[in-house]
Amino acid sequence: MSFIKKPTYLLLSLGSLAITYLALELIFPQLINYVPLTMYNALKTEIRVLGQSSKSSAVPNDYIALMGDSYAQGQGSWLIKTIKNSRYKGTNPDYHSGHAIYRKTGMDVITYGMGGAGSVKGMVTAPIISHLYINSLWPYTLSDPKRILIYFYEGNDFTDNSLYYTNRFLFKGYDESYFFKGYDPNLFYNTLYFDQYLQKEALERYHSYKNNSSFRHLIFTSFLSAGWKNLKKEIKRGTKKFINWFNSNEKKFEASFQGKYFSILNISLNTALKPNSSPKNMAIINGKNVLLPAYLQGPPVTLNAEQMKRSVYIFERSLLFIARFFSKSKISIIYIPGPANIYSIVGPMVSYELAGGGIASKERISKVSQEGCKKIYEIAKSNGFQFLDTRSYFREYAKTNLLHGPEDYQHLNRSGQILLANVIIKHILNNPANQGINTCKT
Repeated sequence: MSFIKKPTYLLLSLGSLAITYLALELIFPQLINYVPLTMYNALKTEIRVLGQSSKSSAVPNDYIALMGDSYAQGQGSWLIKTIKNSRYKGTNPDYHSGHAIYRKTGMDVITYGMGGAGSVKGMVTAPIISHLYINSLWPYTLSDPKRILIYFYEGNDFTDNSLYYTNRFLFKGYDESYFFKGYDPNLFYNTLYFDQYLQKEALERYHSYKNNSSFRHLIFTSFLSAGWKNLKKEIKRGTKKFINWFNSNEKKFEASFQGKYFSILNISLNTALKPNSSPKNMAIINGKNVLLPAYLQGPPVTLNAEQMKRSVYIFERSLLFIARFFSKSKISIIYIPGPANIYSIVGPMVSYELAGGGIASKERISKVSQEGCKKIYEIAKSNGFQFLDTRSYFREYAKTNLLHGPEDYQHLNRSGQILLANVIIKHILNNPANQGINTCKT
């Protein structure tokens, strides 16, 4: 090859590479819903709903949007098992109630669910920022959802909202590289004042709320960048794991000449206690005694009247805020019970999860759950939203089946997710008039 031809071939190679890269930038946005589940985190947070597989195309049509915390997100043993089974398969399998609804009805479903989120983040921040960001990108036009299903989980939504008042509304200082100025508690129940607070603190403080950078359109580039970072983390994690394994085997080899080697018993957070330990939750399932984890999530038995009032108020203002934003969407509220309020527990007391654990009577847990359900129902009723109390359906099913675990007892397992989907389909999607629904009956 002559000296003159070398630059020509180099330019042709660079040109071919540039054309290929441009083609990928054009094609990738339309195939984003085929991104494997185990690579889901490589997608930018604001566009992850497009990568979900509970819909027929990248951009959903006439779709259902789920909103809430980790229950809406789909966390649980079904997801844990799915990730384990598909780690190196490059697939995007089902793992939560949204998938079950999609498979059974054919309606596109996306979830804005955010693990650990209260009403503000789960119902205002996550859906609105994501919706606006997606519609700011060149390939996409995302319409409003046809229907919104808000998952209200009594296991921690009440307490999360109560803590939000203290840790966000009243908080003054730096948190996550942002300065919270603190707001006037005397104006907390002023609806106009709180709505302005939501606009500023739940939306405007986030950079992606009004991101005008031209680089945001490079979706494939962003995917590669995040993927490369995740790959480096995986390599680092794998290297560390190998070193620990090597050192462990080396110590075992040395110990074999020094006496008997005692292995360490690894106990997960959800490991059930031994039968003779205390406290414990023993449930009757299908006529047998089944030992559940020592501490179960349940209704907010520790909140006082004022804390409960604040919590419910935050939910209502967040609900009305999202209703104004998605003014064309039909909204339904799904009330979901915690495990402490589902199973038939043996004995009068239940150990519940809260700051290391506590104990409350079954009557107390049932009463607080009933009061909480009625408060959320009244909000739905007074504002013209559909409401579904799922507690009786979960309790009936739990007489013969486990709805949680075995890896994760805080969230629904596969059976629980499918049951939730079936109840929603029957009483919400196939019953638009909302008739005959058990609304907070004991």
